[in-house]
Amino acid sequence: MKKYLLTVGILASSLLGLNTAEASEIEKDKIAVDPLIEDLKTKHPDWTVTLVTSDEAAKIKEELKNSQNSPVLRGPAPPLTSVYIDKVVSQVGTSNQVTEDIGMQQTSHAVSGTVTVAVMEVGYGSENQWLDDERITYQNRDYKLNEAAIDFNNDKIIDAFYHTVTFNSDLKISSGTSALYKFRSTSQNSPWNTIERTINIPHL
Repeated sequence: MKKYLLTVGILASSLLGLNTAEASEIEKDKIAVDPLIEDLKTKHPDWTVTLVTSDEAAKIKEELKNSQNSPVLRGPAPPLTSVYIDKVVSQVGTSNQVTEDIGMQQTSHAVSGTVTVAVMEVGYGSENQWLDDERITYQNRDYKLNEAAIDFNNDKIIDAFYHTVTFNSDLKISSGTSALYKFRSTSQNSPWNTIERTINIPHL
């Protein structure tokens, strides 16, 4: 009987840990050298830009959230102050690649092939992303997500996060139509403060 209970206990523990382990493995496979994040390092050599996993980013945010009552150790988590879509990169044709700085534009250039969207999130927020009605997550194998933590002034406190998402636009956007990419972040220490940015992505 004791042996039976032990076997059941081990099996239950294994099942409970399966989703977390699976998510971690999926994310590990998707984390790779990211050209846009490397480009960010080159353009801003005075910034400390570090590629992180979603777990690492969550720990950074939680650490500063918990230290708000202990400002001697570290400052409070920076509030969410800005979110903007930085770039849209597309593999137009078989070999050409087009990188577009978005700024205040509402529509990107017409895309095809592999597409990457980059978003800058200044401050600490809980973010969600969509392409039309489809939620973009690490578990969704149609998307590759990367994230970098940024320290603007080298004071050892992360000031911003840079997100990139890569997908095959030929599979996700029908030819001659468009899809709406949306990034929404809610401030960690001011939950009433939500910033949303969208861009329309047409397909050739």
